[in-house]
Amino acid sequence: MIPKPIKWLFAVPFIIIISYTVYLLTIYHSIPDIIPIHGYGGKNDGSGSKLFIFAPIILNFIILGFIWLIIRKQDKIKFTFEVGEDQAKIYYQYQLVLVILAVFVTLIMSPLSFSDVVFK
Repeated sequence: MIPKPIKWLFAVPFIIIISYTVYLLTIYHSIPDIIPIHGYGGKNDGSGSKLFIFAPIILNFIILGFIWLIIRKQDKIKFTFEVGEDQAKIYYQYQLVLVILAVFVTLIMSPLSFSDVVFK
């Protein structure tokens, strides 16, 4: 069973994604049809359709789905050390780290992905 604080904290990335998506939909008409696509190093490597600004949102949902599967199937986790009587505490800490990772990934992938195009 997943503790309620973990469920509430896991809702934070979805709130961030939904608010970012709503923001994108409100300014979508003002974004140019062709936007710069950046690779490594921050150089303009090419251009693409403005639909590319939704790619990080879709990728983020996929990553959050995988993280949720790992959190939900805590009995399948194989530790490299022996888990004693405080097994619930260790699973809780493991789930908490995964939720923090989910929030971090969401913050990196959503608003910062196309900041030069979206936030002018």
